[in-house]
Amino acid sequence: MGWCTTFDLDRFAAAAGGYLRSRAAENTLLLSAVQAARAAHSAGPAGPAQAMAPEPGGGWLFGWWQPEAGGEPRGVFLHDPAAPLLISGLVPELAASLAATLAKMGRPVLGVDAPTGAADAFAAAWSQRAGTGVRMHRHCHVYRLVGPGVATGTGPDAGPGASPPAGRGLPGAGTWPPPQLPAPPGRLRVAAAGDQPLLADWLAAFANETAERIGPAGDLAAELISYGGAVFWETPQRAGRPWDAAHFLPGARHRDASNGDASNGDASNGDASNGDASHENAAQAREPAAQPVALATLTRPVAGTVRISMLYTPPERRHGGYATALTLAVSRAVLSGPASGGGGAHEIVMITDRNRPNQWATRLGYQLVSERAVLRFGPVTGPVPRVHRTGPMPRLPTGPLPRLPRLRG
Repeated sequence: MGWCTTFDLDRFAAAAGGYLRSRAAENTLLLSAVQAARAAHSAGPAGPAQAMAPEPGGGWLFGWWQPEAGGEPRGVFLHDPAAPLLISGLVPELAASLAATLAKMGRPVLGVDAPTGAADAFAAAWSQRAGTGVRMHRHCHVYRLVGPGVATGTGPDAGPGASPPAGRGLPGAGTWPPPQLPAPPGRLRVAAAGDQPLLADWLAAFANETAERIGPAGDLAAELISYGGAVFWETPQRAGRPWDAAHFLPGARHRDASNGDASNGDASNGDASNGDASHENAAQAREPAAQPVALATLTRPVAGTVRISMLYTPPERRHGGYATALTLAVSRAVLSGPASGGGGAHEIVMITDRNRPNQWATRLGYQLVSERAVLRFGPVTGPVPRVHRTGPMPRLPTGPLPRLPRLRG
């Protein structure tokens, strides 16, 4: 039959949902995009669902390749005009034929994000039709880590657009120190409402460094905090700097001496208790406060899969092993939860740049699944035209200066 397209999310989920869930690790980007589309659709007519209206050349478009003999689709795509085209499937010919389908519909395509062969085939076909240039934006490796003793099948309620209950935190957070790797001191902590300003700043910094489109950083930070999707690795704050002094002062987080043992007894008998409480408060005041040094963001569980979508360390904190410790700790925390029901996950996926050494992921237990390429389309560029060579400038004729007539007095 060829490519089937629709603006109806429910029809797409019925036709291609099984294909996406059966290859959840490879289709993690498409699953997350469908999940976001369903959330936008459920926002109501006044919300972002208007972007899904079947307007010519605009709106969310879904599609799948249906074989002539029927059966399971062989490829799936999702097109948001404001983002690169997402394609699933390893057959380059299918991706090339998709270019003709989208061109006939008048769809504007800014780029493509697909397995390497499919991305190259689509880009070649699209650039020939649209007369655009192609440039490499990212070349990525897709890794997965499966929970121990858990089957890799999908749960019965893990649909391509299903959303887990809001407010779900990470089970086992802070209880998984990496045993087989040397790691810096610290612990895992899920971001709370008070971390929203810092989280928004780090999200904006990540977007600037990677040239990724994330939308308003403040809104994204609030959304991540709402379901426990932002996780920090924090370490004891280093002493000896003037700006750290405030963190060592007794504050509201320390127990006040008036709430000690002396308050429960006679005031005349509370000297010893007050002394003990003061000593304990002083010890707490000397303890360095923990501060975040690395950030990981997680997608909502879908089809039993969670993806580490962002991994960021501030420049002044890099090369300290914090990102590695955070990745391993958050992976184990996710996989320690229930593998079925309640939005649990049995595998975690991570997408990294190809120039990052494979040993980094394999040391943490991850397995390479596939490679993806993100290509961007733009104006055709070429070599700067050569300027025609010019000869020497003609020399103006010169001679002796004319004599001025002598003036007589």
